[in-house]
Amino acid sequence: MTIKEVEKLTGLTAKSIRYYESKDLIAVKRNKENSYRSYSEKDITRLKRIKLFRYLDFSIEEIRLLLDGEEEQVKEALRNKAENFANKKNICEDKQEMCLSLAKDYKTDSQIIEEYNEAIELLESDEMSELMEELKDAGCPSIPVAISTTVVCFAPILWLFYNIGKGRNDMLPANAVLALFATAFLTASWIHYVTQYRRHKKRIKKKNREWAGMMPVIIIGLIISCILGLAAIVAVTAWIEKLMAPENYLFFEYQPVASAVMIWLIMIPTILACLLILTKLFKKNTEQLENMNDIVFIWNHLGKGRAVAIIIWVIGLYCSITSVNFVTEDTIICHSPIHPAGITYQYSDIEQITTGFGNKSFAIAEYKKKGNFYYQITLDGKKITFHVPTVNENIGHYQEDSYLELEEFDQKLVNLKIPKTSDKKGYENCDYDQQYVDRFLRIISR
Repeated sequence: MTIKEVEKLTGLTAKSIRYYESKDLIAVKRNKENSYRSYSEKDITRLKRIKLFRYLDFSIEEIRLLLDGEEEQVKEALRNKAENFANKKNICEDKQEMCLSLAKDYKTDSQIIEEYNEAIELLESDEMSELMEELKDAGCPSIPVAISTTVVCFAPILWLFYNIGKGRNDMLPANAVLALFATAFLTASWIHYVTQYRRHKKRIKKKNREWAGMMPVIIIGLIISCILGLAAIVAVTAWIEKLMAPENYLFFEYQPVASAVMIWLIMIPTILACLLILTKLFKKNTEQLENMNDIVFIWNHLGKGRAVAIIIWVIGLYCSITSVNFVTEDTIICHSPIHPAGITYQYSDIEQITTGFGNKSFAIAEYKKKGNFYYQITLDGKKITFHVPTVNENIGHYQEDSYLELEEFDQKLVNLKIPKTSDKKGYENCDYDQQYVDRFLRIISR
């Protein structure tokens, strides 16, 4: 093909074609008979690629590398160029806004000029560049976050299949809606991850490597903190039994929500402390671990707020620890934050018995959740609930046969002819072993 034909096929001028040839971007063969250039189909394709790369603002040197590079290298270069265009777009938008603002405020030799110069210095400062980089990193998802989102979103989906298997049809409508939203959110989050990965491959790869370096620290920290936290909970429970339990008690239980509050008040500080200690030991220089150190920084700069936080934590722990009820052969001892030493009642002081199964899909108190058995007594106008009692370790048959203590306790109260309200509605939602469901039904039917 002649250069005139090439001009028509590529849309390039003869001058541009010869310029690219002079830069060794194409090597054109010459006709042996007349020494004229003879362009091949490959030359046409190569020129079209050059035209495309030039339109995208690649330099001649960059184009030389792209023409002979692997496809993946070209894709990476294009992604980087797209990011540069995005940065330039933001800069242009900022300058556009500044022009419009300055058009309103502009006065020669005024303080306005000084203020705008200070703004420019701020925008071009290293601190602003670092802030912008941090914002870009924050906007890029990482694989651990994507996996965590997947695990969280799978919970309502698995719950839906579990309820279908159990035949809990009354829960299916709300559960199906929740599972649908979880599926949509999960799909959107992975689409976002894949899209951002294509646009910011290097940045997300770097972020994933940082997380990969940190994950062993987090996993080890969580394992250690869970072990220490559970040990602390067991120690606190044993201390409560030793300090507060009457001699020869049968069983005890914390008031609803109190046990959950106590667990969190012990576990959260333990987890944070273990993670912070491990970050110091491992000395990993990653952004994520630096964020953990930010917790120390915030704590150190709370000032008087630290004392307030400690006081709130102590009060919360005190209230949860002292909210416990003990049952003996003939008495019930009710402890509370106001009466930490406890108030002793006789069985005959019980005003009412209420027993049945929870009927709520969502509830803060565990015993109110659908299918959970509860045994409730009214003393001095206050309701005391037993849902999962802790039995005395010295009573062997209680250790071997769960909930036997509640059945025997109920029999004693029934013998005293205490008014009782029972409802077995919802027992089919109880997923305990059949022997325990039968025991709950015996308690209800008395």
